[in-house]
Amino acid sequence: MTFKKLLFVCMGNSCSSPMAEVIMQNLMVKTSLYWEVDSAGLRTWNTGRRPHKRCLQILREHGLRSDHFCRQFTVNDFRYFDYVVAMDEAVYKELLLWGGANTTSVLLLSSFGKNGQPAFIDNLSPTHKMKNFRSAYYQIKECCKQLILSQKVDIVKYELPSSEDEDLYYANKEKVAKDLEFVNPMPESSKHSGLYILPPEMRSQSSSTEPSYSKTSMPASTLGTQRKLCQKCGQKFLAAL
Repeated sequence: MTFKKLLFVCMGNSCSSPMAEVIMQNLMVKTSLYWEVDSAGLRTWNTGRRPHKRCLQILREHGLRSDHFCRQFTVNDFRYFDYVVAMDEAVYKELLLWGGANTTSVLLLSSFGKNGQPAFIDNLSPTHKMKNFRSAYYQIKECCKQLILSQKVDIVKYELPSSEDEDLYYANKEKVAKDLEFVNPMPESSKHSGLYILPPEMRSQSSSTEPSYSKTSMPASTLGTQRKLCQKCGQKFLAAL
């Protein structure tokens, strides 16, 4: 699986780019891609600060959180990241001026709309209201999905084990513990000390008397399953996220 590094860039790294960073990281986990994702700003307005409170509030409403501290974009980011994703056209044009020969790695997030059409993303700023941040969240998320699909990567769907499999696993685990305790009972003197030493007569016994429990006795489904999706199924899976 191809490993990529993405950097989202806006003007101050306070509103839209940290939101896009967290959204993409969440999509990475759900699709088992695990790309490296970061965000930065062209200006030093908010360097060292946390993202804007409205940005963090919107993320919390969707069960997400950000540990990001705002930083400024540098020329070295062109060399480190595979793609530098601009959050709006003004940032995109400025990145093209900065990039020089590295302009092939500069992308505009709003260009990844449905059916290959450009999308609209609210240009967020600290003066905007919560409704602008809420609409921008869904707009950014949809563009991030299309950006993933544009890379033609293999999307892996991880399915958690069912409750029946978990019950079977724990029931089997308790049975193993009881059987082992029946074969090698713990002396009363060792129960309180926490140290269990086999008596001499049991040390000489062959280990063949102990029951063997293979790893295959535990259902493999208790660990969950991973299923690689085709391109069409990947589109449906991402659309449902």
